[in-house]
Amino acid sequence: MERAGLWPVIFLGLSGALAQTSLDGKVFVFPKPSANAYVRLMPRLLEPLQQFTVCLRFYTDLTREFSLISCASRNQHNEILLIKHSPTVYHTYVGGTTLAYTVPGNTNRGSQWENVCMAWNSTTGIIQLWVNGLALPRKGLSKGYAVKTDLFIMLGQDQDSYGGSLDEQQSFVGEMADVYMWDTVLPSEQLRRMRWEKVPTPLVDWTAPNFEIKGYVVLEPTLD
Repeated sequence: MERAGLWPVIFLGLSGALAQTSLDGKVFVFPKPSANAYVRLMPRLLEPLQQFTVCLRFYTDLTREFSLISCASRNQHNEILLIKHSPTVYHTYVGGTTLAYTVPGNTNRGSQWENVCMAWNSTTGIIQLWVNGLALPRKGLSKGYAVKTDLFIMLGQDQDSYGGSLDEQQSFVGEMADVYMWDTVLPSEQLRRMRWEKVPTPLVDWTAPNFEIKGYVVLEPTLD
């Protein structure tokens, strides 16, 4: 996709400072467990989400539960939530309702990084989970629901209230990159290949995200 309208870093590195810059070749490093370290993403949502796709990749040696992305509204703290519950189980949430997915052993293609995409359509209620380009069985979740616009979007923590009530034992430790979010369900060909050159304009774009670092999270060059 075209990378137009990039802005320079604004006070990047100061906890709580806003920034908008291309993160190509960069990763967020979450160095240790905490109840106060996260990255806040701030897309502009003009209307409730009837469908969405969220994709990201991460690298960790955690074996306990941890949250990857948490989207809370003032009325529902689990509007969208993606948690890795154990090394082989993911939990997905939409509108406060959850489903579990067991990941088969053949999804890791030799990479230490894990790529995951979560996609959902309100009309059908169908939710998809893709891990390293392989689709897990489709399921139904929160049919007819609309995700609210007042989202507080957080990487690396699970919100149990709007923007807060964080639990160190659910915090992410490791590296995270290539975070994208769209207000549509991407075609399976794109999700299988995990390439975003010919897709709709994302709400969250790794090439120009609007984000805020809170606590001990460091932006570093990628090592892979």
